[in-house]
Amino acid sequence: MSRDLFCKNPWNCLELNNDGKCFFCNPCFSNFNLIGNIFEDDIDEIWNGEKAQNFRKDVLEKKYSFCNYENCNGNKASEIPYNELIAPYPEYINIGYDYTCGQRCIICRDDYQALSEDECKKWEDKLETHILPITSQAKYMFVNCRGEFFDSKHTQKMVSSILSNNPSIRVDFISNGIKCTEENLKKHGLFDKIFKIHISLHAASKETYKRIFRTDKFDSVMENVRYISSLKKEGKIDEFEIMFVITDANYKDMPSFVKLAEELDAKAAFSACIGGYASYIMNREEYAVFYQNHHNYNNFVKMLKNPIFNSSHCWLPDYLRELKPVSFIQSFKNKLRYFARTKLNMKIKQTKGNIQIFSHDTYK
Repeated sequence: MSRDLFCKNPWNCLELNNDGKCFFCNPCFSNFNLIGNIFEDDIDEIWNGEKAQNFRKDVLEKKYSFCNYENCNGNKASEIPYNELIAPYPEYINIGYDYTCGQRCIICRDDYQALSEDECKKWEDKLETHILPITSQAKYMFVNCRGEFFDSKHTQKMVSSILSNNPSIRVDFISNGIKCTEENLKKHGLFDKIFKIHISLHAASKETYKRIFRTDKFDSVMENVRYISSLKKEGKIDEFEIMFVITDANYKDMPSFVKLAEELDAKAAFSACIGGYASYIMNREEYAVFYQNHHNYNNFVKMLKNPIFNSSHCWLPDYLRELKPVSFIQSFKNKLRYFARTKLNMKIKQTKGNIQIFSHDTYK
């Protein structure tokens, strides 16, 4: 992919991540190159310190050596709107550190997770000195990409404080949709603040949804999703996105997922992310159908040729569109390996860690 497009994130975006780590964007796309830590550094040092300036200089030179540029779906422009290494406080803040969630979606975690009291207190202690100052002039706030807002009293409190301090800020809101009702949006002061809603759905059918979320709430979630769709169609929110992280457990739903997005006047956003920001253990070979050594890889590549993925309601990363099938011999070997691993109960290597982005040539 050409590197002619200019990334604006180092000048106008800040992500507050787990353990206080700060990034200019999703750490997957910045190769986990942090610019500071909210528990160790002054907020001005984080935003305009040496690490931040080196990152901006690298982008100005279009090197992107700190970035996973090819897989990034971020904030890019055809012209260079910035040329200074020092920047005013960001326009866009991602409050993305709270992994509290009452669900066990296989995309993210293997058990229910919540911030501890000590973790909550650590963040709340930084409210006056770091969080309110850095969000005071922000135009947009993203909530909450690591967990579920409606399951976290801590994030509800934090967001309420930010909204009170900066009433003009608009909210880019992510949820699993289970509690995303009109009543809850109004209760937490979000209803007239939201410009974009993302719903992590990952399925287009009740059977697949149950496989991914390990719960039977598809019908109630779809009721909430259709309510959000009505807000979009009435012009009460600007954008609506339904999210789909691709795994072997759900990839067959992808064409139907695009059709669902068309029906909802939403964007179907696909990504190839495996792992979680919590402690979830994922067997890469078992789930990563976009790997060339996966036993269903060729089936996945064939499915991607469906013209439905050219819909204006579909966002599919370029690196997935460029996947090529492996040879018959390689495909046969993949299936033999899968048979040995599952049917013969051979030991499977599993990997812990943070979320990762995989392209088609990661494993060969």
